[in-house]
Amino acid sequence: MTRVLISVREAFTIASALLTLTAAARGQGTMLNAPGVVTVVSASSFDSTVARLERAAVANGLTVAAKVDHAAAARKAGLTLRPTTLIIAGNPAAGTPLMLADPTIAVELPLRFLVWQGEDGKAHVSYEPIKSIAARHKLTGHDQLLTKMTGAIELIVNAATKP
Repeated sequence: MTRVLISVREAFTIASALLTLTAAARGQGTMLNAPGVVTVVSASSFDSTVARLERAAVANGLTVAAKVDHAAAARKAGLTLRPTTLIIAGNPAAGTPLMLADPTIAVELPLRFLVWQGEDGKAHVSYEPIKSIAARHKLTGHDQLLTKMTGAIELIVNAATKP
């Protein structure tokens, strides 16, 4: 009998790869990557996905607080990175009640949407669901707000990624 020992990181990498392969084999556009991170493959180009995501965020009541071009920062450091842009957007009317309940959730707000280009040239949008963030902070009593925020996030990502 042969025993194979693997680390937790290796186990996670294998599990993540299997989830991705399973989703791809089923033709699903949504994948789970890192724990709690949802990734949706976009039907549009990288630049179009970024623009569509920003427009959808604003249309759904969010303010774009920042846009971080990781690929440009990599170039300045003499490195190469496929197009990768982080869009940080939020709505104080939604985020403030959560911060009042637990000020440490402000580390994760406003929301973050990562638009990145895969090796296959396709654009992807990754984000962590707000209910996962709230659960990590053990927030209770905000189910209605979290459900509303979840709906808005899903609308934004769908508007950015669907044909």
